[in-house]
Amino acid sequence: MMGFGVALEPINLIFIGLGQLIGVSIGVLPGINASMAVAVLLPLTFGLSPEASLLFLSGIYMGAMFGGSITSILLRVPGTSTAAVVALDGYEMTRQGRAGLALGITAIGSWVAGTFSVIVLMSLGPWLSTVALAFGPPEYFALIFLGLSMITSLGSDSLAKGLIAGAFGLLLGTIGMDTGVGVSRFTFGILELDNGVNFIAVLIGMFAVSQSLLNLKKSLSHAFYKGKMTGLLPSLADLKESAGSIFRGTVLGTFIGMLPGAGATAAAFMSYSIEARISKHPERVGKGEIKCVAGPGSADNSAAGGALVPLLSLGIPGSETTAVLLGALMIHGIRPGPMLFSQHSTLVWATIASLYIANTLGLILATAGIRPLTQILKLPTPVMSAFILVMSVVGSYALANSMVDVWIVWIFGVVGYLMKTLRIPVAPVILALVLGPMAEKSFRQSLYMSDGSLAVFATRPITVVMLILGLISLFLPFIISAIKGGKK
Repeated sequence: MMGFGVALEPINLIFIGLGQLIGVSIGVLPGINASMAVAVLLPLTFGLSPEASLLFLSGIYMGAMFGGSITSILLRVPGTSTAAVVALDGYEMTRQGRAGLALGITAIGSWVAGTFSVIVLMSLGPWLSTVALAFGPPEYFALIFLGLSMITSLGSDSLAKGLIAGAFGLLLGTIGMDTGVGVSRFTFGILELDNGVNFIAVLIGMFAVSQSLLNLKKSLSHAFYKGKMTGLLPSLADLKESAGSIFRGTVLGTFIGMLPGAGATAAAFMSYSIEARISKHPERVGKGEIKCVAGPGSADNSAAGGALVPLLSLGIPGSETTAVLLGALMIHGIRPGPMLFSQHSTLVWATIASLYIANTLGLILATAGIRPLTQILKLPTPVMSAFILVMSVVGSYALANSMVDVWIVWIFGVVGYLMKTLRIPVAPVILALVLGPMAEKSFRQSLYMSDGSLAVFATRPITVVMLILGLISLFLPFIISAIKGGKK
């Protein structure tokens, strides 16, 4: 109640709402994520009180998480890396005239997930932080391996094509400086590639540019809008169908968000992998499956709240954005950690209360904006395609002010176009590109811990369980396929 008393003060309420509006607006822009937005706008908070400063930045943080889903669903232009996976099925729903439903279920899932993660932060934060800290490099590797093993379920109608696409994504993930030995790999002397292939640039190319090329090739009068727009808000049947996915994404995202360094992107992609694997209608995955929109949309928002758990209770940022928030607190002379709840209790509870308010404001903004947002789909295909291509170029250049990223967008736009023409799925490439470098890093750290002994993976119970589940997930489709072939 003390926290709500502070958060509901008129000036603080204005800053929360302003942060939400700015966050949603920035999330829509490709190439600018939540951490960049918070970092750029951090100087504006220097003259504010610690409470107003943190409430404003937290509003931006939560707003950007949902804003990135808007262009992913409507245009297949990922606004943020966390929302990229939503584009896989969200855009297909848009093409089926269900854009309002996709936006609505994402907004509701985001609200549920954000609220749940705040409840966890409020009630179990300190205890869960100690559990999350028990995850060392071997556990990280096993968790990421479990996510990567689900590539076979994203391979459309061909397991072989799915694995080929996954292997291509893993290969892309090896480009850049090998931090273990300090040697450049597959950069061909291009210094800008020492940090690796920019993940957002690949996403924009394979999703936005390739789709624009396909739409222009088909010469459809309205490639982005088919038939009458149905359902601007989810029905009770839609909510019932998506409830399990929202719950799974919420719990998964909250836990992964608490793992330092894991982040909301990994949570969203792993949620998509799980929903694709357990779907009762695998033929609908990648073709407008609402569960594959609701799950990841919930996971990335719950991960945003989950990342605040180690920040406030232990002083350890769980993501890039919370690292910026840590800097904001330290600017005001506040050091997060175990003593924060006792020394600065007003600030902590005001922040937690503001997250409840920000989530509710976000739901209202999202649902109220669905109808005007969907009107953009009525633009003719040539106009829409040109608009997307311009946004792709501007967004990719904004990533690092480098033309190399623009070239990456166009190269992978052509690659994505060829893959879709050959019916090779794009999703495994993206999943492997995101999780591959994380798996390599955790694997090598594990070997450093054990002086090169692989026994480190067999002596930790959590690691063993997740590795076994990963192996089962990887080979189960082949076993089922062989059994079906034998019966035939």
